[in-house]
Amino acid sequence: MRTVKKIGLIVLLFVTYSHAQIMVISQNKVVFNKMKEYHELSEKFWNPVFDKLVDEGKLDEVGTLGHAWGDEWNVVGYYKAKDIASFEKAWSEGYQEFAKKTPQNVQNKIQAMIIEHKDSIYQLKHSHSRK
Repeated sequence: MRTVKKIGLIVLLFVTYSHAQIMVISQNKVVFNKMKEYHELSEKFWNPVFDKLVDEGKLDEVGTLGHAWGDEWNVVGYYKAKDIASFEKAWSEGYQEFAKKTPQNVQNKIQAMIIEHKDSIYQLKHSHSRK
């Protein structure tokens, strides 16, 4: 009986989290005096790829946050998707397209600007907008 309960709990968690809208937050510590260039390169190479995924309905929303005053996580990207599987598929497609379209020296330059990076995946519990 105990095994059946464990399996039931696992199934319940899987169904709950695999079909819930999520937001992925990608936080970066970017070299302070390189932030302007980082955003310019993102606008040219990264954003068009992921904006297209939104236009195609593969992601719900993408965006970038930046600041010059606050904590050390000065560049934050966010991605909203209908569920984790949709995000993973879109992320894989987007990253491959970015790598294909972006010269290696530009990719290296962008990577060198990032001191540290971390990601978090959140299940949206409440969201309201005027779409």
